Amino acid sequence: MLSVGLLMLSLLAPNLQGQTLNSVKDYFGSSLARLQKEDFEGAINDLTKAIELDPHYVEAFFVRGQLLFLRKRDLDRALADYDKVIALAPNAPRVELIYNNRSVIRQLKGDRDGALRDLNQAININPKYAEAYSDRGLIRAASEDLEGAASDYEKAIELNPKLTPAYINRGILRFQLEKLSGALSDYSKALELTPNSAKTYVERGIVRSITGDVGEGIADMKKGFTLNPESVSEKDPGDFSSPFKNLNRFIAAHPTNARAYEARGLLRLVQGHKAEATRDFRKSLELDPKLKSEIDRVMNAAL
Repeated sequence: MLSVGLLMLSLLAPNLQGQTLNSVKDYFGSSLARLQKEDFEGAINDLTKAIELDPHYVEAFFVRGQLLFLRKRDLDRALADYDKVIALAPNAPRVELIYNNRSVIRQLKGDRDGALRDLNQAININPKYAEAYSDRGLIRAASEDLEGAASDYEKAIELNPKLTPAYINRGILRFQLEKLSGALSDYSKALELTPNSAKTYVERGIVRSITGDVGEGIADMKKGFTLNPESVSEKDPGDFSSPFKNLNRFIAAHPTNARAYEARGLLRLVQGHKAEATRDFRKSLELDPKLKSEIDRVMNAAL
């Protein structure tokens, strides 16, 4: 759930001098025209040519880095372009956004310490940068600094009360800490702000199920599945959180919570994996036989 938006191209103004000025502008302008047509490969090629003509063309490095990351998922080349932007323009307006974007790539590459350094730098440059606090909270939570993560999420929401990822991230943290009412509140707020977030529906459905509101829980899970079937997938999507991953973490931390197994069974039913769901329901009943009538109703409805 990290914030990686395309920035306005005017944030980093190029410093173009010399005889190649017109050619560089031509290639850069062509790259923007290709972007409008969603010709991302062509845009990257034009930007590369512009950089060959002017190796100090900051804006071209930035735009190419964004495309390599967001469209090509070429983390190594994108990281190199972000490195170049920071080296060439360390004091550029809004350079903290580049540090934040670079932190995302470093986190994806497993360099958590480097990602944390980048976010610290982004916050040092702009102490009111809400997205950086939210993203730093994710890294702190992954490093088991739960108090630091909670503080970062609170700060992000204080600075930007409409920052959806901060509510989602805080909801995930509260869920893992078994602060379920707080998690439910955060997911509901996130859905007010971003009504079509499939994963958030699934996350809220899990919490509702664990708190005993099974009907609403299933409704949320189905809503998430309708919006995006991958939202209920057991496969690791390679991002920083997925509802199934978060539920598995909760079960690992609370292995005697019968309703957590029931919730996972419900998720598997929504997936269409009845055999796997049945195993989770059996485990749930071992821990709490009183759930039998409820689980029977769910299973009969799924037949």
